[in-house]
This record gives sequence, structure tokens and C-alpha cells, in this order.
Amino acid sequence: MIHDLLLSCLTQTKKGIGIKTFLDNNTIDHFIHPCERELFQEILNVINVLHEVVQFTLLLRLNEDERCKKSFNEDHNIEDLPHGFYLINFGKGVEAALEEYYEEITQLETFCSKNKPNSLAFVHDALQAKLPILLFLKKLIFEIQVKKLHGCTMLHSLHQHSEHGDFQLERITKIVMKPVKFSFFSSLAHWLIFGVIDDVFSEFFIKFSPQDDSSLNGSCSKSSVNNTRLNAGGNCEDYIWQYEINLSQLPGFLSTIVAEKVLFVGQTVLVFKMGRSFQRKNKNDHWENKRSDSSGDDIYNLWNGKESEFLEMVKDLNNDEEIDVFHIESVVNDIKKYVSMRLTEIALNEVDLERQMGLIKDFYLLGRGEFYLEFLSQLNRASDVYCDSSSKNYTRSFELAATVMGITDDLENFSLSVPKTIGESDEHCDFRIFENLHLKYIYEWPLNLLFSPKAIERYNQIFRFLLTIRKLQYDLQQVWTTQTLAAKSKSGHINMRMMNLLNQLMFFLNNMQYYIQVDVLESQFSILINAIRNKADFEEIQKKHTVFLANVLSQCFLISGSKDSQMDSSRTTYQPTNPIYGNILELFYICEKCSSINALANTSDAFLKELDNLEERFGVQIASLLQLLLNIKTSSCLGPLSQLLLRLDFNRWFSSAHNIS
Repeated sequence: MIHDLLLSCLTQTKKGIGIKTFLDNNTIDHFIHPCERELFQEILNVINVLHEVVQFTLLLRLNEDERCKKSFNEDHNIEDLPHGFYLINFGKGVEAALEEYYEEITQLETFCSKNKPNSLAFVHDALQAKLPILLFLKKLIFEIQVKKLHGCTMLHSLHQHSEHGDFQLERITKIVMKPVKFSFFSSLAHWLIFGVIDDVFSEFFIKFSPQDDSSLNGSCSKSSVNNTRLNAGGNCEDYIWQYEINLSQLPGFLSTIVAEKVLFVGQTVLVFKMGRSFQRKNKNDHWENKRSDSSGDDIYNLWNGKESEFLEMVKDLNNDEEIDVFHIESVVNDIKKYVSMRLTEIALNEVDLERQMGLIKDFYLLGRGEFYLEFLSQLNRASDVYCDSSSKNYTRSFELAATVMGITDDLENFSLSVPKTIGESDEHCDFRIFENLHLKYIYEWPLNLLFSPKAIERYNQIFRFLLTIRKLQYDLQQVWTTQTLAAKSKSGHINMRMMNLLNQLMFFLNNMQYYIQVDVLESQFSILINAIRNKADFEEIQKKHTVFLANVLSQCFLISGSKDSQMDSSRTTYQPTNPIYGNILELFYICEKCSSINALANTSDAFLKELDNLEERFGVQIASLLQLLLNIKTSSCLGPLSQLLLRLDFNRWFSSAHNIS
């Protein structure tokens, strides 16, 4: 009987043992003592716990159809059972932890077969010694099922259980966690060294998120980088930015800083794999495009033969008994440091990053004012010739201005366009079109990591804001010229109220432009250029560039976003999330209205009424703007803001007129 009992401890057939049936029979009372009946019951409880653990591992080995069939036949709740390679390896770890249990039962069976007088209590005590391990494994399985853990979150849960006060359970946790760690560090090595993620069940903390689902197949996020590259080939420059940190799978033992470094290294590898082919594609070299399918040479240019060394460093992380957070961070930092060094060499020596940033300043930040003055002049002539403000005129005027100024070579990587989203009713509103202009920059490899799509959009946001100011300045100067020439030719009477309003509006625009160009852009840009000239680490340059854009957007009051910043010609008031920007938009609207009214018909009642309205609105808006700037100045220490206040309210002209303290 004891031998049969031990065989039942080794069986993996749930509820298929004869002990329960034997205990339900009343004839058992004639053969065993009531105390032994209790021992039988406790042994049965141990076996039932074992079967629950074993059945979970068996289900993980089956495919989807076999799982559903087994679930239907044996009443398993298969819907709550997660999927993934990490979970399969967890099942392997549980099986490895049960090996000690099976060895104990085998030794117990051998011992009992050699000794005739055997005690049921001896078997009971031996099984009870293994019960805490079985209950602990059952607890781990239950936690995974209830919390629906999978991937890196499951590894984090096991890592927490590994710090256990019971040394025996701590040792079992390490056994269970070892195969799961292998999956994690294998995915980490493939991403860091080869830029590959083969993550079907979204288990890794780096994920691929296609920006345009209609242009990518549904399997893009479920395949390696080689497969998704084929689907995203038409937009290679944006492809690397479709990889991001999967915060839901970020394990607790890794900080977001380490995760960002891991993401940066993988994106760099992708730049080397795809950047060269992207350059060849721009050159329309069909033969070179075919050769670019092999990216081994490009990766070799990055690692210089050290990829095997770094790969071994990542693999060694799996050899640690526990997850050594400091060891992981050290390896990631070493790889990131080497990658940043290689990127810095290429960016400074091959691409001439300082010159590229100079071009960014010239055209995105209106560093070449004479070019944009010629652009506005060409645009004004085109509007007079074609009698409309068609979006085609903007592109044509931009190209003509480059030809006149002789800078077509510098502008070969820049192109101006107007999105097709502008309605027909807005085609005659210059301000509306200016708010939708898009200046495209074709950057050189490997600057993909510096000029992300978000960064380019932020540059366009600053570009549209600066160009709008310059456009309004140009229009007001044209009105001033018309008024002055009319007065000198004695063909018209100059309106002093109109000229006074015109002077105040030009004073506001001139000081706003000077504040942005000198106090904000020049100071912030010099910090960025100094970091590049000092040959800083590429990641440091990347951070300085991000800080540069953030500071410029903040100090230009554009931090509210482009959607709120667009003016609607049908509205007279604006409510963006940034109140200062709302006031600036209102003042821009007043400038536009002032430049569009017929100043020569200065005796009409409609003109005088419109002039009164503009004067009143300007007074209200400039007073509101100064009050907001004063409030921000008292609650912050922004140096450029003090300069803006000093220039706008020179000699307290506006504040004394509107009683602002």
C-alpha cells in the first residue's frame, strides 16, 4: 500500500489516484487506525497541490488548440491563462524546481522497498517537508493567473519573491527565475547589439508602435526589425522613433533612466542598419539600394569588431544567481558610452554637426533675415500678380528668394510646403496659411537620432511664430510707407491717430522680435553650440538639444502646443492653454486688421469706427499682457523675461497709461 502511495506521488494524472476512492470506502476502518486515516488525508492534500502545479506546467507546453480542448474536457479556466515565451520559461523553471521533489520521492521509494517494516508516518513526514515548496510554487502560479502577469512584469514579481526570509524558498525562486532571466537577457542582447526585437506577445520593455496602422501590416509589432523594416521602408527616417519604452512592461528593478539608455543604444544600431541605405535611397542609386539590404557592414562600422565582447557582457548577466541591478546598469552604461563615442566621432567629423546646426538656425530660426525679407517681397509680388494667396505662391516665392539671394546650395536640404488641410475659405487669409506652413529638413545620416519628428515639429512651431511676426512687420511697414508717400505727395491727409496706433504696433512687434532673436535664441543656441564644439558625448549633445528646444518654446510662450496656437480668421478672441500666448495672438490679430484696412479713406465713419475699436482692443490686450508678464516675473527668475518687460514697457509708458503696478 505504501508503494502504491509513493507511485501516486509521482503520477501526473489529476484526480486519477485511487487513494481518494479508498478513503471514501467504509471498509478502510477495518484495516487502518483512525490516526492513519488522518495521515492519508494529509498526504492526499500534498498530492493534490502537486497535481495543480504539474497541470499548470503541462498546459504551458500545449499549443492554443490543444489547450482549449484540454480546458473543455477537464474544466480549466483557460481564458485567464496568459501567453508568452517568458511564461513558457516560467513553466520550465517550475519543472526544474520539482526535480528535487521527484528525487526525494524516488529515494523514499527505494528506501521503503529495501525495508520491510515501513511506517506511514515516515512517508507522511517526508512529504510534509516538501509541502512548503509546493505551496510556494502554487502561490506563484496563482499570483500570475490572478494578476495576469507576463513578460518583464512577471520577472519583476519573481525578483521580489527571491528576496525571501526562508533560504529554502529563496533558493527555489532562483531556480524558477533562471529560465525567465534567460528570456529577458536574450531580448536585451538582441536589442542592444543587433537592434532586433522579436516580441510577439509584447513582453519586453521596448516595443514597436507603428505610427500609421494603415500603411503597416498588422504583424509589424509582432515581428523582428527585419520584417518591420520592409513594411516601414517608405518612411525610414521616422522608423527608429516608432520604438519606445513600454512602461507597462518596465520591471521595477530598472529605472526609466536605464530604460532610456537601452532604447538609445538600440535606436543607434537601427540608424547604422538603416541610415546608409536611406542615404543611398535619396541618391536614387538602384544598384546601391540592392546592396544596402545587407546591413552587416554598417553594424561593423558601429562596433568595430567589439560586438562579440559586448554580447558576452550581456550574456554574463544571466550567470548571476540573482538579478544584480548594479551589474546591469554597469553593462548598459559601458555599451552606451561606447556607442555615444562612435556617434560623436561621426557627427563631428563626417557630418559636420556644427554646420548643420548653423543651417537650422539660419532657416528655421530666421537667422538669415535678408532671405526672409526677400521671401516676403516675392510673396507680395506674387499676390499682386495672381490676385490670390494660393498656397502654391508660398513654395514658388521661397524658391525664387533663394535664387535671388544666391543660397540655393544651402537650401538644397530645405523645402517649404503648405498642408492640404486648409479649407477654401481660409485660402485668402495669409495669417491662417502662415500658421500651417511646414519647412522640411532632410538631415544627413546619422542625425536621425538628433532630429526626431517631434523635434522637427517643434522647430516648425518656432519657425511659424517667427515668420508670422516678420510678416506682420512687413505688412505694417508697407502701410507706413503708403501713408508717408501719400502725405509727401499731398494726395492725401495723414491720420495722426492711425500713425500713432501704427507706431505702437510696430514698437510691440520690433521688441517682441528682438526679445526672441537676441535674448532667447542667441543665448540658448550659444549653449548648444559650445557643447558641440567641446566635443561632448553624443547623448550629452542630444540632451542639450532637447533642453534648447524646451527652453526656446517655454520662453517664447509656445509650450501650449500647435493646435491651440493656430488662429481662426472667423474668431476675434482666442483661448489657448497659455494665456500669454493668447494675448500675443490677439495682438497679432490687431496688427493684421490694422494692415488690411484702407487707411487712405480716413474720413469715412467705418474707418474711424474700426480705428477706435483697434485702439481700444490694443490698449486692453497690451495691459493684460504686461500684467501677466509681471505676475510671472515675480514668481520666477527668468532673465530674458525681465528684458522683454523692460523693452515693452520702456519708461513705464504703457503701465502708467493703464495704471499697472
